[in-house]
Amino acid sequence: MAVYLDNSATTAVLPQAAEAAFRAMREGYGNPSSLHEMGRSAKKMLEGARAALALAFGCEEGCVYFTSGGSESINTAIMGAAFKNKHRGRHILSTAIEHDAVLNSLNELKNQGYEITLAKPERDGTIDLEKFLSLIRDDTILVTMQGINNETGAVLPYKEAAARYKEKVPFGLFHLDGVQNFLKRPMPLENVDLASVSAHKIGGLKGSGALYIRKGLTIKPLIYGGGQEKGMRSGTEGMPQIAAFAEAALYRREHMEESRLHMAEIKAAIIKGAKELGAAVNTPENSADHIVNLSMLKGRSEVYIRILSDMGVYVSGGSACARGKRSHVLAAMGLPARNIDAALRVSLCPENTMGDAQTFLKGLEQAAKMF
Repeated sequence: MAVYLDNSATTAVLPQAAEAAFRAMREGYGNPSSLHEMGRSAKKMLEGARAALALAFGCEEGCVYFTSGGSESINTAIMGAAFKNKHRGRHILSTAIEHDAVLNSLNELKNQGYEITLAKPERDGTIDLEKFLSLIRDDTILVTMQGINNETGAVLPYKEAAARYKEKVPFGLFHLDGVQNFLKRPMPLENVDLASVSAHKIGGLKGSGALYIRKGLTIKPLIYGGGQEKGMRSGTEGMPQIAAFAEAALYRREHMEESRLHMAEIKAAIIKGAKELGAAVNTPENSADHIVNLSMLKGRSEVYIRILSDMGVYVSGGSACARGKRSHVLAAMGLPARNIDAALRVSLCPENTMGDAQTFLKGLEQAAKMF
């Protein structure tokens, strides 16, 4: 039986989410903008899903906007916030360990004349709050930070950073990349203006995400068309994906704490076993419960991934979006090249078992003997 441990890349669709998508495809397939009964039924389904996501966010329903995924939500938030505040300044602050969806958005803004500052991580991959805050300027119009690093599991101090930033720059906007946080641990939104999440990281379908926009805040949309999502995201709503997202969110919210403790136990076993095999652990202490990054120091990650895959064990070498590239996250941490080149990311979901961890460790031991 396959052991899938690449859940930060994507997750298996939850059965109830798949059933919701099928119902939307076969029964509720009307266009939510249509005025007839099928359209009204689809509209009711859409607003029910919005209510479910609002419950998961802990916000009002009017603050939730559906998108095609995390990348679109991130791009919309960053571009919209930068345009909103450009008359007040051109400085944007983030970190060097953000997901490429953030970094490439910032690079595009740099090409448009914005000044970008990327805070460097500590050696263990964490972000020092005081050092980060020292980079805020009077003209810092936007701060964007992830809550959990997708490669190492480092927990970033976004809540404290947002509060302190608003004290110094009251007009500034704070964006949270919550893709790896959402429904894996509490994600409070105090002082957060915009937050991006993705469905397929929690058992929903690919091609679906959501953007939280603080009540009273308006930003420029990224996509124009028929004015869906109150003009923030035009395009006929993908109801199968949205319905599945809502079901996954409701289930994960209900079981979040027990799932977190379950994954933490499995993670601890993986770290212990990997260290006994001589691995260096690149994940910091007090990190997220679902991500472990480690390096065997002999051989390269792609070879381990291939050998483990042949055994039916599936892990990655870092972000799936960075396939074939050296990790910018581990490089920013200042790790030796051999650690970076041999890095493996093991990422869990609540459905993983302790048996999965033991199978992985046995496979890792066998693979190490080949070098």
